[in-house]
Amino acid sequence: MLSALRKSVAGSSQAICRRRMATVAPTLVQSKPTIQSKVSKLTISKVADPIKPVYLTMSSFTGKSKGAKKAVALDPTVFDHPIRRDILHLCVVHHLDSLRQGTASTKTRAEVAGSRRKIRPQKGSGRARLGDRQSPMLRGGGVAFGPKPRDFSTKLNRKVIQMGMRVALTMKLREQRLGVLQRINWWSHKTATLNSRLDGLGWRTGTLFVTGESEVPARMRLASRNLRGIECRTVADLVVYDIVKWRRVVLDIAAVNALERSLGKGWLQISDSERVVSDITHSSAEEVEAST
Repeated sequence: MLSALRKSVAGSSQAICRRRMATVAPTLVQSKPTIQSKVSKLTISKVADPIKPVYLTMSSFTGKSKGAKKAVALDPTVFDHPIRRDILHLCVVHHLDSLRQGTASTKTRAEVAGSRRKIRPQKGSGRARLGDRQSPMLRGGGVAFGPKPRDFSTKLNRKVIQMGMRVALTMKLREQRLGVLQRINWWSHKTATLNSRLDGLGWRTGTLFVTGESEVPARMRLASRNLRGIECRTVADLVVYDIVKWRRVVLDIAAVNALERSLGKGWLQISDSERVVSDITHSSAEEVEAST
């Protein structure tokens, strides 16, 4: 009787579990194009505007240039970067940390020469307890927690330093304290001749000349080495701190090419024939573009 009851209960449970599954025939639903998809298609099909170079009037170092003024085409990815004061701070602190010698040294009580005898008995004198003569509390003793030779240099990523160089050059250009010459060279090694010419240009104080050549031209180096407030360097020795420190920075064409090769992103290729253009032609071209 129990077995018959079990069979009946099992059959009823199987009947309850064997329910038909509802099946839905797959249908193709044609979705209407949304506004977001239309906008994405427009953004993809839209042609990006070409990157235009930044123009800077070329300075004349040897004398007054005859004819129309010339302008220098600069890569905007190098000379028109968004200003980041935090990046400049990181680069300056990184450079100044690397200049620290870290040779300051003092002697601890274990390094001071002398006897290790206890000065007086621990008890009975009525005075303060003392140990040996090397105690930091006594004159001539060791130094507690004094400096020891160590390395103060810090680590900074290469891309951060490159961004700092772009920001520094951009700041000098926007402050109108960046100049470009055809070549940094002087016709005489006499300091007086260069001094008079720099006075005429207003470059007598706080001017840094940067050349893209392997070394500074000999006559320029000899003529400027005795002038206070004038310094000549190569691009290989240029750091962000130099650009921030000096009031005015003057580059030559070779230095501009070297900086754009090392710092540029390759979006704009400026050939040697397109590097120097006529300033009048450039201004008229901008007026035509503005009118159109």
